[in-house]
Amino acid sequence: MDVDTWTKSIRDAHLRHAAVPDQVRGLHVPYFRRGVLSIPAFKLAAGGDPAVQGRQTSLKLMAGAAKYPADAFFFDLEDAAPDQPEFKRFARQFCSEALLSHDFGDRVVGFRPNNIRTGHFEADLVEVLPAAGHRLQFIVVPKSETADEVRDIAQLVRQACQLFGIARVPQLEVLIESPRAQVQAQAIAAVPGVAALVFGAYDFARCLGSQVHPDTWLQDQAAVRQLLVAIAASEGKDAIDAVTATLPVRPKDAQHRTPQALADRARALQLCQRDAADAARLGFAAKWILHPDQIAPIQSAWNPSRERALHALQVCAGYARAQQAGSGAELAGTQLVDKAVAGELLWVVQAGLRAEVLQDAELAQAGVTLAELVRVAGSR
Repeated sequence: MDVDTWTKSIRDAHLRHAAVPDQVRGLHVPYFRRGVLSIPAFKLAAGGDPAVQGRQTSLKLMAGAAKYPADAFFFDLEDAAPDQPEFKRFARQFCSEALLSHDFGDRVVGFRPNNIRTGHFEADLVEVLPAAGHRLQFIVVPKSETADEVRDIAQLVRQACQLFGIARVPQLEVLIESPRAQVQAQAIAAVPGVAALVFGAYDFARCLGSQVHPDTWLQDQAAVRQLLVAIAASEGKDAIDAVTATLPVRPKDAQHRTPQALADRARALQLCQRDAADAARLGFAAKWILHPDQIAPIQSAWNPSRERALHALQVCAGYARAQQAGSGAELAGTQLVDKAVAGELLWVVQAGLRAEVLQDAELAQAGVTLAELVRVAGSR
C-alpha cells in the first residue's frame, strides 16, 4: 500500500461515517413537554347509567385538560376504562367528544388506546382517529412487547392519516413496561414515528414479581430507568419517567382535614418533587402525572433557578467567545469548560428560556444568540 492509497482509505472511511449524525435527546421529537397528565376517558360511580351519569362525569374530567397547566395530556381508554366492552365503547365515544369540544391552547394532546393484542384496539383506532385524529399530537402505545408491533401501529396510524386527510401524523409514545420490551427498547426507539419511550414502573415490577415502594423505587429500578434514558437519546428520542402513585389527595372538607390527612398530602407532594427532580437530573424529558396537584411540582423540576440559568448563560457565552478567539477550552472560575461542559449547560439555558427565567434580552447582553450557542455547543 502506498501513501495515496492510504489517504484515499482515510477519505473513504470519513465519507462512510460522516453520514452518521449525532444523536441527542429529543432531536426527532416535534414538541416539548415536562409533564404528561393522564385523564380517564371513562368514569362512573357505582350504580350510575354509563350513557348519562357516565358521560357527565367523564366529560367533566376531560374538560379539565383545557384548564390544567400541564404541558401535555392524554385521554386514557386503557387502564382508566374498565375492561368491559360496554364501558370501552363509551370511553371511545366520550374521548372523541372531548377532543372536539375544547380549545386546548398550546398543550400537547394525545390519547391512549388499548394495546394491539386486545379485542378493543381496532375499535379504538377506527372510532377515535377519523373523528378526532386532527386534534392529536401523540398516541400512547401501552403494553408494547416488540419493535414489529410498534412498526405495525406506526404504519396503521400513517394510513389513517392518509385515509381521513389528517395533516399532522400523531407521534407514538411507547410504554416500556416488560422485560421483553426493555430488551427491544433500542429497536422500538428506532421506529420512525416514535417520539418517546415511557417507563411503566408498576407493570415492569409485575412482570418481575418485584415491588414499587415509594421510598425505594428510584434505587430499586435505577438500572432500567437510567438505561432507558440512554437508549431513547441514542435514537434522538425522549424518555418519559413513570408516575409517582402516592397521590396528594385533598381533604374533602374540614371534617376530613385531620393532621394525618394533611401529613399524608404533604408527604405525597414531597415524594412527587423528589421523583421529578431525580428524573430531570437523569435526563428524562418529562414525567407522567396522575393528579392535578402533581403538575406544579413535576414540571418545576425542569425549570432552573434564575441564578443557575444566568450562570449557565455566562459560561456558555464565555465558551463561545473563546472559540471565536481560537481556544477550545476556557477556565470559568475553577472549572475548565470545553464543548462537552458547554453542551451540558446549554440544556440549562434552553430550559431557562422556556421557563422565562431568562429573557432574549439577556442573551443579547451576553453578546450571543441561542442559535450561536447551539452551533458551538449543541452537537459533538
